[in-house]
Amino acid sequence: MTVTLSFDLTLLYLFAANVVAILGYVLVLKHRARRLAHSIKSVSAVIVDYFRADGIEARVECVPSRDARGFIAFIESEPMKRFRYSHIIEASLRVHVQRTCKEELDRIFWRFPIQGKDRTVEAGIREMDVPDDRHDEYIREGLEALRKKGAYDIREGSWEEFENTVIKSDAGQKP
Repeated sequence: MTVTLSFDLTLLYLFAANVVAILGYVLVLKHRARRLAHSIKSVSAVIVDYFRADGIEARVECVPSRDARGFIAFIESEPMKRFRYSHIIEASLRVHVQRTCKEELDRIFWRFPIQGKDRTVEAGIREMDVPDDRHDEYIREGLEALRKKGAYDIREGSWEEFENTVIKSDAGQKP
């Protein structure tokens, strides 16, 4: 019994073309992944430098948006009064990233972490004793409100508390 194999040259070329196409596709995917990782790093670094130029320390993370229109930036910084109008900062930040990295910022999310209740009061008392301008006045305003004992206390209350308050205030106003 003799077994003979005959290869058709057309099938061999077809197989080789498939292998080359698969390898080319894998290389293109790796190149895109490297380019995306490089873009993420460069956009994050540009945003950090943008804030560092004003003396603000910020942590930034970027992720590509789902529809591939640009990047979503997550910016974490301590609360500051100048961030009240963050939409103005976002507009100039988008232009800066576009000019510097040639990338678009689709959305920007802000995070302003604050410490726990006990730590905030202790840190605030020490911060208000510091006379220099290193600290932002937004934090000082909030901490001064915490120090005031006669400040408003806004919280949820029951209907009975409301009636008691109204009855007491009406009784106090009538002679």
